[in-house]
Amino acid sequence: MIHSYLAIMKKILTASLVIVSVLSYNNLFAQQAGDIRKGWASSDRNTFISECIGTAMQSMSRDSARFYCYCMQEKLEKKFPDIERANKLSADDLETPEWQKEAQDCLKSISSWSSKDRTDFISECINSAKASLGETKSKKYCECMLFKIEQRYPDPEDADELDEETLGTPEWKKIIQSCLDF
Repeated sequence: MIHSYLAIMKKILTASLVIVSVLSYNNLFAQQAGDIRKGWASSDRNTFISECIGTAMQSMSRDSARFYCYCMQEKLEKKFPDIERANKLSADDLETPEWQKEAQDCLKSISSWSSKDRTDFISECINSAKASLGETKSKKYCECMLFKIEQRYPDPEDADELDEETLGTPEWKKIIQSCLDF
């Protein structure tokens, strides 16, 4: 089972890296053409995730904390695309019923992937991606992709539905690009 799982993950990674190369080229061209992206800067996302994981690990495992923090970052950025507005949130703001529900939704959606499943995925992904993205960028990309795949496939066995054709759809190209922007 673990052998077939790793084979599936390699197939997913290979297909996504082909798309990564195309999207990276398109991203570079768009930036040269003056495209200004909206939303948080990569450094803001990374700072939030790092600080969130550090805090969340006081009450949950690192894997669960990472998933929870990626989920909350996504929700915060969607609600506050301007980081300056997000930075004005206070602890009291996050205690409102609205944000408590968002936090609970993130906690409830933590997948059934084991720590080994996650570690294997991240390791294979980084090894495959670092040649084209570099070590640091590939780590960020792979953690983001793990979160996105876990969201859609809470049971790692179901991730075998991902193939080159699926990853080539507009939905998955957008997901891959969002992780490249991380």
